[in-house]
Amino acid sequence: MAQQGRGRLDDAEFRRRVDELKERHPLSGVVGRAVKLKRAGREHQGLCPFHPEKSPSFYVNDAKGFYHCFGCSAHGDVVRFVMEREGCTFREAYRRLANDDLPTWTPQERAKAQAEDRLEDLAKEQDARRFYADAMPVAETEGRAYFRARGITIDLPDTVRFGMVPSWRNKETGEWGRKRPAIICGAQDGTGAVVGIQRIFFKNDNPALGTKDCKLSLGTIRGSALRLEPPGPAVILAEGPEDGLSLMQEGPGLPVWVPFGTSMMPAVVFPPEVRRVFVAGQNNTAGRVAANKAAISLSERGLEVRLVWPAATFDDWNDQLRGAAR
Repeated sequence: MAQQGRGRLDDAEFRRRVDELKERHPLSGVVGRAVKLKRAGREHQGLCPFHPEKSPSFYVNDAKGFYHCFGCSAHGDVVRFVMEREGCTFREAYRRLANDDLPTWTPQERAKAQAEDRLEDLAKEQDARRFYADAMPVAETEGRAYFRARGITIDLPDTVRFGMVPSWRNKETGEWGRKRPAIICGAQDGTGAVVGIQRIFFKNDNPALGTKDCKLSLGTIRGSALRLEPPGPAVILAEGPEDGLSLMQEGPGLPVWVPFGTSMMPAVVFPPEVRRVFVAGQNNTAGRVAANKAAISLSERGLEVRLVWPAATFDDWNDQLRGAAR
């Protein structure tokens, strides 16, 4: 028994040292030795080290202590970065970091960065809630044509709306760009409150084409999800709104939620009644890898997890709904 107690103490001490290491070293100081980073507001931006790209989609946030790539969905903290970059275990990554001469910052510097980051987050949440409140039900707008072109014919929930919103903002002046037609999806936190949105803009600003120009998030997305239906004992997680609505239209009748990317699935905050999660993956290589990672992370939280896939001839669930085989 004494030996078992000692093992638990060692594990606790190891975790404490890992947490101290994360707090002591800004993530950009570690990532910056492998990736050329430049400032982008309160974050750092560069070319992703995990997949080939010409335009930077890789971001590092020191205040939150994580990196995220909007191209390949790579996501993690300083230890995960070393593990993925150097192909080593968690403990090996910690040892390499602990024995290295890394840039440091004081607790005061870290606290200041976190406070400033949180203030910026709150301002973005306020903007997101304003855009969401000003939007209207999709059924009464031209936005309905977008979903019809994607084969989605069911009645849409109130959390999926349509409005005229800007797609960019000048970081120096704070001025928003011109308003464009967009689908506006509400991102709800663990209590069900809207804390962010995802905006789906259309090619040529024409919803009837059924082709998106881009998807842009605003507010607090990590930890939240678009709830297409109220929670139940089991929930399906889908990568995007189109996949989620396709599953809702042809699926098994379980509630469908969309955390806006497979990499965001492990962070979703569920109400206590949710005990089982179906991860609805996509059939491309990156999608399968991301879905499996999400399933492992959700299982580690004590949830019962099952992976589900479209038929082998389809890339994603919306392709399957439309019969658009690859």
